Amino acid sequence: MKTKKYVIALAIFGGMLFLATAANTYNVDADQTAFIKKGKKPVPSAG
Repeated sequence: MKTKKYVIALAIFGGMLFLATAANTYNVDADQTAFIKKGKKPVPSAG
């Protein structure tokens, strides 16, 4: 019974760490790509 509680606690803690890491990664990517670069597109000189 004691081992079962430890396993459940470890699973919950690991899940929280995973979700926090995923959320931080998503927010960092969203901050970097939140704007659209406007301007002329480069035209290759060789056609």
